[in-house]
Amino acid sequence: MPKFVDPVQRRELIADGLFAIVLRQGLGKVSLRTIADETGLAIGSIRHYFSGADGIVRFALETLVERVGERLEARLADMLPRLDAGSIDHGEAKELTVDFLSELLPLDETRHRESVVWLAFEEEARTTPELADVFETAVRGTRVLMARVVESMIGRGVLRAGLDVQSEAETLAALIDGLTLRSALHPGVLTPERARDLLAAHLDGLRA
Repeated sequence: MPKFVDPVQRRELIADGLFAIVLRQGLGKVSLRTIADETGLAIGSIRHYFSGADGIVRFALETLVERVGERLEARLADMLPRLDAGSIDHGEAKELTVDFLSELLPLDETRHRESVVWLAFEEEARTTPELADVFETAVRGTRVLMARVVESMIGRGVLRAGLDVQSEAETLAALIDGLTLRSALHPGVLTPERARDLLAAHLDGLRA
């Protein structure tokens, strides 16, 4: 009986192989041959799912965006009911908000890997129009999520009333982008833990 191959798992394996190559050698070293070597798959098997390396790069970027987005949504789904229940004070609410936003910072091995890979993709997208739309969608989605969080925290009295939701969302997104860049690529200059502290300090300035 032929062995069943789960196409979703196989695509995920290929994406993870690409991530590993980018982390060690950079995006410029990605090819069907290097992905085959990394994953232990035959090039023909990879071609069954993707016609070439460019298609894998796009799929891997979409996979990265989806994984981070799912974690953010899961954290938000856990956080908001706890705030609505009214059983925690403003200090605890702020910590929950910091924890939520810190999902985008390289605070553990998984998030560090994702941050480094994301930055490599971002540089590639600057000169590769085929990736630009994925990045634009992801960036816009992050801004919408930030605005959702800010508006929610204002409505619950965690952040002070009168804040410009869109401006604060843009500021938060830009702050997290900068903290991620520095702490992922230059942890000796800015440790991930210090990045989290700076994010918390910024939110302190917005508290009610």
